Amino acid sequence: MGRLLQVRVSAWTYSEDEVRKAWPSLWKLAWQDSGAIPRKGVMELADAVFDAVRAGLIPDNQVKALKADAEKADELRQAIEKALGDWRPGEADKLTYALEDTMDALEDIAADF
Repeated sequence: MGRLLQVRVSAWTYSEDEVRKAWPSLWKLAWQDSGAIPRKGVMELADAVFDAVRAGLIPDNQVKALKADAEKADELRQAIEKALGDWRPGEADKLTYALEDTMDALEDIAADF
């Protein structure tokens, strides 16, 4: 890194519309069509679902059903951020697949409510 210029390794969602299409039940659960969140990507959705479960912002039956996978998604999200922070983009890339699989599992559960 230069004195003024920083080099960053990052991950971001290409299309928020694709996130909404892939996981509509989770999108509704987390944001209920709120426009207050500036970016609504995969990482943000994983974080919002975990927060909803952890804080009890959703009914108890949903908390119980989603808790294990929401915790797993949060752990994966944090692992991606750590891998990127440690300049290990290959590891972060592998973790993105696991996170997306976990989000698919969460969507299947959330769709039943």
